[in-house]
Amino acid sequence: MMILVIITIVNPTAKSYLIRGLMAVGMFQPDPTEYAHHHEAFANLPDYRYRDTNGDTIAISNLKNKVVFVNYWATWCPPCLAEMPSINNLRQKFKNNPQVVFIMVDADNNTPKANAFLQKNNYDLPLYTSVNAFPDTLLDGSIPTTLIFGKDGSLKYKRTGAADYNTDKFREFLEKEASPNPLQRREL
Repeated sequence: MMILVIITIVNPTAKSYLIRGLMAVGMFQPDPTEYAHHHEAFANLPDYRYRDTNGDTIAISNLKNKVVFVNYWATWCPPCLAEMPSINNLRQKFKNNPQVVFIMVDADNNTPKANAFLQKNNYDLPLYTSVNAFPDTLLDGSIPTTLIFGKDGSLKYKRTGAADYNTDKFREFLEKEASPNPLQRREL
């Protein structure tokens, strides 16, 4: 038993599998409605830009009228590795929805290494690197950090640490945010 504990502590992959196992039994469940009721809303965010693997840049400000899922992660981060399958599964459910955009930001800005990791694990996630720094009030240097921006450009959700995003509750949250009906979005 002691050997398993030591392996889990020193091996990032083993630690990520432990966290993933805890997700499977119901831990690390994000609650977007709780965030909305207990945090100050951020609005009028500056123009944050990201570069994709083709060298093209995208700005959050250009994605108004879309729901934007931004996740900061790294290949060496066990909680990041643990949540990747759930994010990949979530993206597959929204892949054909033009109202929802996923931006997976490699915190190390090492595109070749991050891209190789995604390909090795058969993750169909859009890889980006930061072009400019995010404010410390939103990204405090801890990863993984997930930010959800609503169609109005304001921050709707923030979480630091691993989470199982492929849950009914979280999918419903994204669907409501992406809804063309503003009254339906307010019901959250």
